[in-house]
Amino acid sequence: MKAQRIIFTGALLGLLGFAADVTSAQGRRNHLIQVLESGKPAIGVWTGALAATRIAKVVATSDVDFIVADVEHDVYDFPTLQRFLLQVQDFSHRFRTQPREAPAVLVKLGHRGGWEPSYEIAETLKIGPALGVWIPVVESRRELERAIAAVHHAETSLGAGLNLPYDQVDVWPLNPKGEMFVVAMIETPEGVRNAQEIVETPGVGAIHTVHISEADAAKVLKLCLDRKVIAAADANPTNAKAKLDAGYRLLSLGWDFGMLQRQLNENIKGVRGAAATGTSTRP
Repeated sequence: MKAQRIIFTGALLGLLGFAADVTSAQGRRNHLIQVLESGKPAIGVWTGALAATRIAKVVATSDVDFIVADVEHDVYDFPTLQRFLLQVQDFSHRFRTQPREAPAVLVKLGHRGGWEPSYEIAETLKIGPALGVWIPVVESRRELERAIAAVHHAETSLGAGLNLPYDQVDVWPLNPKGEMFVVAMIETPEGVRNAQEIVETPGVGAIHTVHISEADAAKVLKLCLDRKVIAAADANPTNAKAKLDAGYRLLSLGWDFGMLQRQLNENIKGVRGAAATGTSTRP
C-alpha cells in the first residue's frame, strides 16, 4: 500500500510539473479563458458520470474547450469529484496527439445560488484542478456576489489542486490575470426579473439561460450583449450557427450520456437495417 501511494504521488507530481510547463509556454492555465480571449467561441460538454474512468478519458481527450462536472443531480461525493478532476488532467496530457492545456473543468454546484455555497466552492477548488463553477438557479446579484467572493483567492493545494500564484486565483474577466471562471444560470421567473443586476455583477464570466421562455432568454441575451458579458447556451450541429449568429459564445453540446445514447441508437439502426436487407445464404 505504501509503495502504491509513492507511485501515485510521483505520477501526480510529474503530471503537475508537465502542466506547469504547458502553462509557462502558453501563458494561460485555463484553456476556456484562452479560447474566449482569442475571440473564438468555446464548446463544451456536460457529464454527471464522475465515477466512470472511461467517460473521464473520453471527455478529456476530446476537442472540447470545457467540461461541466455536474454534481447538482447526484449524491455529493468530494473524493469522486477529486478523482475525476485529476483523471481529466492525466488523460488529457498522456493521450492527446496535439499538446495543449486540458479542457477547463467547471463544477456545477450542488448548492443553488440562493443557498450558502461558500463551503462547497472553497472545498471544490481546493481538492483538485477545477477552474471555475457553474451556479444553478441564481436569482439576485447578492447571491452571485456571495459565490464570486468564495472563488476570489480560494485556496489551491499542491498535489491536489492547481497551486496557482495568488494573483491568478481570481475571477476573470474582473481580474485579467484570473484563471477562475464563474457561470450564473438564470432559470426562474425571479432570475429573469433580476436579470439586469445579475448580468451586471462584477466577476461573472457568463450567463446561461435554461427553463425560461424564448422571449425571456432573448431579453437576457440582449442584456449580455449590451454589457459585453458572455452568453451561454445549449447547442447542437443543427442550431449552432444560429446560436453563434445571435451572439452566444459559450456553447454546451449537452450531456455525454445523451450523445452516447444517440450514437448507439444510430449505429444499432444502421446495423439492423443492413441485417434486414442482407442476402447472406449461410445457414
